[in-house]
Amino acid sequence: MTDTLWNDIVYTEVMQSDGFVVDYAICTTYSLDMPTLLSVPFMLGTMAELTEDTMHSPHFILEAINRSADKFAVFCNAGCIAVPPANSKLYSLLERSVVQVTLPANGHGYINFHPKLWVIKETNPETGEKQIKLVVLSRNLTCSHDLDVVCEMVGKIETEPATEKAQKKHAPLADFLTWLIDEVDGPTMEKKIKAICEDIRYIERFNLENSPFEDYNFFPMGISQHDGTTECLEQNILKHAAEMLIISPFVDHNVLKKMVNCTPNAKKTLITRHSSIKQEMMRIFNHGVYAPKEVLTDKVEKDVIVDLHEKVYFIRSQEGNQSYNRLYLGSTNATTNGFGRNVEFLLQLQFSPYKTSYDKFRSELINDSDECLFEKVVAIPDDDTTKEDVPNEMVLRTAIAAIQEAEIKPCNSLYSITIHCCQSQLPKQSLSLYPLGCEGIESNLADGMVFTDLELAMLTEFYVIQTGDLRRVIKIPTERMPTKERDTAIFRSIINTKGKFINYLSFMLTDDIEQYIVETQLLEKENDSDKASSLEQIICTSLYEDMVRKAYTNPDRIAAIRQLLDKAEEKVLPGNFIKMYETFEKVIQQIKRL
Repeated sequence: MTDTLWNDIVYTEVMQSDGFVVDYAICTTYSLDMPTLLSVPFMLGTMAELTEDTMHSPHFILEAINRSADKFAVFCNAGCIAVPPANSKLYSLLERSVVQVTLPANGHGYINFHPKLWVIKETNPETGEKQIKLVVLSRNLTCSHDLDVVCEMVGKIETEPATEKAQKKHAPLADFLTWLIDEVDGPTMEKKIKAICEDIRYIERFNLENSPFEDYNFFPMGISQHDGTTECLEQNILKHAAEMLIISPFVDHNVLKKMVNCTPNAKKTLITRHSSIKQEMMRIFNHGVYAPKEVLTDKVEKDVIVDLHEKVYFIRSQEGNQSYNRLYLGSTNATTNGFGRNVEFLLQLQFSPYKTSYDKFRSELINDSDECLFEKVVAIPDDDTTKEDVPNEMVLRTAIAAIQEAEIKPCNSLYSITIHCCQSQLPKQSLSLYPLGCEGIESNLADGMVFTDLELAMLTEFYVIQTGDLRRVIKIPTERMPTKERDTAIFRSIINTKGKFINYLSFMLTDDIEQYIVETQLLEKENDSDKASSLEQIICTSLYEDMVRKAYTNPDRIAAIRQLLDKAEEKVLPGNFIKMYETFEKVIQQIKRL
């Protein structure tokens, strides 16, 4: 698991800002996998001082989750959470940060929630300066090796409302976040997202430092007052369009035909996946159709498949005597569903004069160098044999829409969970369901189905649902979930010895991460039986010294130990520790009065 987490931390380069700390972060994604979800606290910098080696510490992820509590929200499409290869009780600790967006059926299929966007509020603790970081990308919150695109923008939150012109420009972004609020079922998350919407009113401009762009616009789609086909495609992308380069993994003939019909003689290039190419596309794109080189997508040549996933539209518009070069990037594929059906988000960037051209932009992507990722398609590939199982997807989405809630009931020291569904809306096909991490007790999905004899640490809002060969994780809203008690039980299952408690507490207090790792490794070697050894006594002495130091330099860190004591079992506490800590609490109160 730690290796997977580290692979995703490369995104800290755009998720973190030097000198700033994250107040709250909103992430939207189509698909989601659980190991990458665990990486979110690291992306946002709550544990940014740690190195790769420290990720093998058993306390790393637990403390990262603790520090990031109520600091982020992840919105994902219903039925698009992958089943993790290995189970971890820690996943349940993140359930309050995940919002499963279930959109209604429309015609012959369901509407998808498909935007990929981060909106991050940050504060500089030294200066008090506040800002909103906007990260628009084509990548889902998954461990993917595909070719994606990302753009970062930062807007300073001023003390006075922005001009009417700026507020109008930023209104689509605020509209999108306001739409998300309707999907939220908790007051804390709702309050924080509303606060960010208000903060956007105080931003005069989002800046793209050291970029060739002079202007920008936001295009949410599929929400009230924002229609992607009319507002984005027809009134912006296609209006006055001449030369264009389209990068989209999935395409359809109707949208492509609209694009190439704009100034038909102007040069037009398409970059897409091999599996998406049809003969007609090769005829209508007069400057060629390209796809990722076979060596990138060949399983035999590489350990992993690398394919195209970015969505980028370079458009040169000729408006009278004035020419404009614009770039659209984000989540929207060049399909009818992308622009006219799904919930999506595109960012429009306008180049400054003389900064680029169609030919220059194209040559950066398509050229004769060895580093070029794309090759011209001269023949249509064989039919793709790995197409998604659409019928099973529809069965799954129908079932998710029919599931109403789960209800937990205590029974002596154990618990039962009852699943409530609208039986008449459940599909006729057979589906199975079980709580995440409870393999072996799956049962056929039905109204009133019950899971019994569950221990406290096994309770979760995440479930694995399966139909045919399709397995996904879903989140079911739950009544009477003993969240605090369940979280404590998970904590105790991990911090279950005196040595582990000392190590965890040392981790909370240390300013020297590497020294902490060395001491932890030594303790594990010398104290496998968890009996008090001379080395443990040395570390305890060091721990007390750290607490004395922190009582004056960072009293809030000492105050956080009270939460740790509330969770820990008495048997894992060092002798006289509670009495010693109560003394520290009195010292902290005296410090605050000074």
